[in-house]
Amino acid sequence: MRALKLCDMRNRKQFITTVAATSAALALARSEARAAAATPAANGAMPSPAPSEKPPSAPALAVAATMRRFDPKLSDAEIAGIAKDIDENSQLGAALNPKKKRLRNSDGPVTIFTVPLR
Repeated sequence: MRALKLCDMRNRKQFITTVAATSAALALARSEARAAAATPAANGAMPSPAPSEKPPSAPALAVAATMRRFDPKLSDAEIAGIAKDIDENSQLGAALNPKKKRLRNSDGPVTIFTVPLR
């Protein structure tokens, strides 16, 4: 697999597709790691499920179900894990911008260069 460079992306659509595919791959890897951690311990004790876990939202499940185009062998549990990760990322995004203030193109960090004088 070759490294993907930013200059390889010809337009916004290709960039967004690449970001979405990467996000889905990371979510899948995270759900696989979560499933591996949920296996019974060596002493045979089963971990108890968290009682406050709510099911993933319908839009997140719909997006997660589209991942079967990339890997038809995904189980329903893996799809649910991906959907849960999508919901968690959505909640994190809402926490970053609680007032839903829109950024303009001119908004950005101020870059100040300084040169020490001797």
